[in-house]
Amino acid sequence: MNAKYGSVLTLADRLERLNAYDIAPEQFEFSPRINVIRSAEMAGYPEKPDRASVVGDGILAFVSGMSEQSQADIQHSYLFASLVASKQFPRDDQGKEWYELFLEVMQTCGWAILQMYYDSVAASGKSFTMDQLVLKILGSAMTAAAVPGPTSLLMLKVATDAIAALQTRDRPLRVFDQNIQESGTGGFGVAACHETPHGEVIMALGAVRFIKRTNQTQVLFVNWDSSSVDLYRGESHMTMVPAIINKTRESIIQKLGDRAQKKIEAYEL
Repeated sequence: MNAKYGSVLTLADRLERLNAYDIAPEQFEFSPRINVIRSAEMAGYPEKPDRASVVGDGILAFVSGMSEQSQADIQHSYLFASLVASKQFPRDDQGKEWYELFLEVMQTCGWAILQMYYDSVAASGKSFTMDQLVLKILGSAMTAAAVPGPTSLLMLKVATDAIAALQTRDRPLRVFDQNIQESGTGGFGVAACHETPHGEVIMALGAVRFIKRTNQTQVLFVNWDSSSVDLYRGESHMTMVPAIINKTRESIIQKLGDRAQKKIEAYEL
């Protein structure tokens, strides 16, 4: 299935697609969510910290200042799109098809896909780590999307911090590893999300798809032998269309059911 990102979709088209998309509970079974988000205080005034979430096979980083509703919409649309894609393309050799369908579903949910790219990628050196590789891919996605310099640096920093914090958060990391193993699709994504002062919500996504020839189970924070895995990268940049998200939100939550609360593990940076 090819994603037609430039096509015009009516609201009726989007709702019909959302209703038709299939997600399989047995593909993903995660630990219940435990909210570990707390308010930080500086100089006597509350200031929201940067936050991150493990959402299915993705790590989503939120720059401080984003509204709770925007963060929830991002989590739900990302989770829904990944479930739909994993249901239809469950094999690790279907990475391109998975990625295209994922972006198609994101568009249906109410995102405008401004830039996308998918191709093979070679790791530099004999060994590499997936966490460093995906951050390079995310940085490339921001460069290609021409995100303004200060915003780009801020988004890349929050994504870097999200991965660093994940290494010290036992429960979210355990959930992430479990999600990757149970999905079986051979891939994960890291997204940086930002809401401008004018209310525009943007997301840059770096994705790694891999076909491994070993029985290695842990994905992040371990050395991979570059000769034992075929690697592919996906880059995308998108912006939320609030008028559409407001209309599709209820359908997405209904399709997710109680899994919307079971598949998201949030943590503070």
